[in-house]
Amino acid sequence: MSARVIGLTGPIGAGKSLVASMLRELGAKVIDADAIVHDEQSRGTVGYSAIVQTFGTGVLGEDKEIDRAKLAAEVFADPKKLARLERIMHPRVIARILEARKMLRENDVMVVEAIKLLESDLRNVCDEIWIVLAPRALLLERLRARGLPQPEAEIRLARQASEEEFRAAADVVISNDGDRDATKAHVRDAWERLRSAPRG
Repeated sequence: MSARVIGLTGPIGAGKSLVASMLRELGAKVIDADAIVHDEQSRGTVGYSAIVQTFGTGVLGEDKEIDRAKLAAEVFADPKKLARLERIMHPRVIARILEARKMLRENDVMVVEAIKLLESDLRNVCDEIWIVLAPRALLLERLRARGLPQPEAEIRLARQASEEEFRAAADVVISNDGDRDATKAHVRDAWERLRSAPRG
């Protein structure tokens, strides 16, 4: 089997990181697109300069690094601002993932965990799209547990694709409704199908 790239996404709170960790245990190389974003927003980078130029110094913390909570508050309430941020960050994230793809060997599987996979050109880098889903009430409960107030959680979910849109884009749908063993079994089945699939 030649190297494959799985794009792993789903709504905020669905459990992408949990599924990514299960795939890592099975032998996948996992890249967290959000970690790349964090890296590309660090002080001294082109991304940092572009963000400060676009949104002003109000998004900086006392240490002059970008305060992700302030930046989120700035962009999530305004779709135009969010689109501007994505235009800054997406090309940088994609470039880093394409570099990582070049390093893959025969039979490697790379998983790209990304919240904004479907809305960006990142989906074109992937051979398959795996979607993690959970019931809306559970998404809100998990976000509350992370300290996100319900109104803000509702806004974040509203800014993302609907469950129907996620399902329509999916090669694989993984339900993560709280039964970890069932989720793990589903992930293992999808992994084994991928590993045994013939590749041209």
